[in-house]
Amino acid sequence: MRKHLKLSVVLATCALLLGVGVIGASASGDDESNNGRPSAILDSVRAHASNLADRLGISDDESPVAPGTLDDGQDLLPQAQISLEQAIEAAKAAQTGAIGEIDLEHFEGHLVFNVDVGDKDVKVDAQNGTVLSADSDD
Repeated sequence: MRKHLKLSVVLATCALLLGVGVIGASASGDDESNNGRPSAILDSVRAHASNLADRLGISDDESPVAPGTLDDGQDLLPQAQISLEQAIEAAKAAQTGAIGEIDLEHFEGHLVFNVDVGDKDVKVDAQNGTVLSADSDD
């Protein structure tokens, strides 16, 4: 979900810049760029936004992962002291609901498995399996 928020911010920023650019071009009478076609300008902005999102590592081009599988944080897995299965069991003990994607990330100084359970994000300490929080899914 965080990627969706970051991607939304990038796209909103690009839309703002597009609006400023179109207003500026209209004010200056510059109809030559992109042949003056709004669709060409919009296509250009989309391409730049997609490129920027890819560079920032927040593009939404990833295929959705199967529920109960690790989505982000594969590179942190060797640092975890508990298994993915143990993290899922701890999260299920704290919350009820369908298991969604799982991320391995840093949270308040801890390496945690962030397990989507129903509409909650359950953060399970990757060192000892303690549930650190169960907040609304963001």
